[in-house]
Amino acid sequence: MKGMRFIKTITLLISVNICFLPMLPAQIPAGYYDAAAGLTGVTLKNKLHDIISNGYIAGTYADLWTSYQTTDKRADGKVWDMYSDIPGGTPPYLFTFVTNQCGSYSAEGDCYNREHSVPESWFSGASPMYSDLFHIVPTDGYVNNRRSNYPFGDVSTASWTSLNGSKLGSSAVAGYTGTVFEPIDSFKGDFARIYFYMVTRYKDELPSWSAPPFSGSDFTVWAKNMFLQWNALDPVSSKEITRNNKAYLIQNNRNPYVDHPEWVAAVWGPSSGIDITNNQIFINIFPNPAGDLLDVTITGNNVKNSTITLFQLDGKFLFSMVAEQRQNEVNLSGLPDGVYLINVKGPDYSKFEKVVVIK
Repeated sequence: MKGMRFIKTITLLISVNICFLPMLPAQIPAGYYDAAAGLTGVTLKNKLHDIISNGYIAGTYADLWTSYQTTDKRADGKVWDMYSDIPGGTPPYLFTFVTNQCGSYSAEGDCYNREHSVPESWFSGASPMYSDLFHIVPTDGYVNNRRSNYPFGDVSTASWTSLNGSKLGSSAVAGYTGTVFEPIDSFKGDFARIYFYMVTRYKDELPSWSAPPFSGSDFTVWAKNMFLQWNALDPVSSKEITRNNKAYLIQNNRNPYVDHPEWVAAVWGPSSGIDITNNQIFINIFPNPAGDLLDVTITGNNVKNSTITLFQLDGKFLFSMVAEQRQNEVNLSGLPDGVYLINVKGPDYSKFEKVVVIK
């Protein structure tokens, strides 16, 4: 009926998201990050660059085969391959170190090789990027080949899908058109934090790279938007913490965004540059400050298939819901008082707004 208000309500399952990180020691050397204390923005990024660059021990590309046996070993002793693994499920195949090392391949599951998550062609195979363990991970050789040197991204229409659900296809990322490769959700945060590391570690080299996700000494806006979202939706895992600790013993440096996930927001801001839109979209949030309920109204062109996601101010994911209609009711009951971020994202736009919760 005309005038009827359609409501989409969800219940916040706060207990599911209370523990964002596993209770494992990060084993950060005493005093390692002391010089970064209290810094934010570019100043923090520059200081982290100095910390993780000084004393860096560059290995060889061949050394990676041996390094993987400690940095990327599953609990069952097999290779941890993010292009074939299915966390919580059964992987389609498993690789044995050395025995299944590539080699030639003609299909998935034949062998594993060394994947430059930041493709080497983007930096012309130069060192030390060429052998930096933090962004070179063991992956199925066939899937690695299908990924090629396409940027990471969210896929709109897949032209090919791997056995674990990784996709190659047209971009669904606002601000970028072309072919992209999308890892499964369980590893999107891993790759995002690898890219945060690379932009920090190689900020001085970055202007000479030729790559869609980078501009000058930082990200392009679309890549920053996407990696901020990936980072928030897939928090740091015990796998990453272990890899960080093992890599430190080899390279004598660390990924600061695994040790301190809050520094992602401190450097780039949880919504830095994130207001990308290709059409006229208006978001109205009422009331603000809010209590137990929040009305989110979306008006403009192409508002269908939108999602509403709530984050903590430091960028940590709380919950998400499908915005099936223009008017949506978000249930905030059980949420502590504070300032939060609401992201409203559609097929070709992504907007962030702050909301204050006071009970």
